Formats: sequence, structure tokens, C-alpha cells
Amino acid sequence: MSYEEKISELRDEINGLNAEIVEKLAQRVMVAKAIGEVKKRHGMPIVDAARERRVLEQIKELSAARGLDASGAGRVFREIINLCTEAQLEGSR
Repeated sequence: MSYEEKISELRDEINGLNAEIVEKLAQRVMVAKAIGEVKKRHGMPIVDAARERRVLEQIKELSAARGLDASGAGRVFREIINLCTEAQLEGSR
């Protein structure tokens, strides 16, 4: 297999994974919005720093178990948490 054929094949795989990641991200935001509604109904704050710390700790453990850089994965999930928090805040207005 030539370089171009192999690169094209691998890039197609990356594109498929990107689509899966975006789908999962959309699902996560949808669930986060539902959580935001529950928080709002019960008069709870949207931001829960203790929960965020637990999630990031879980991500570090999951990342390490998969051989990923835990710090890098943590940065990615910090952004995901921010996206979900913004969605919750938007829904609570």
C-alpha cells in the first residue's frame, strides 16, 4: 500500500472517530442540560466544584489505564465541562 493510500485510510478512520466524538459530546451536553433543569427546580447552584474535581480525577484514572497522557486528557475534559456548564447556565436563564 502506498503512502497516500495508507494516510487516506487512516484519515478516514480519524474522520469517523471525530464524528463519534461529536455525537457523544452532543449527548453529554443534552444530559448536562437535564441535570441543569433538576438543579434549577431544586434551587441548587449550576457549578459544583467538588463534582468537577471528582470527574477530572476519574478522567485521570481512565486515561492512565488507557495509556493516555492524563494531563492532556484533563485539559480536554476541562473544556468539555466548561461547555456543559455553559449549556446549563444558558438553560437556567
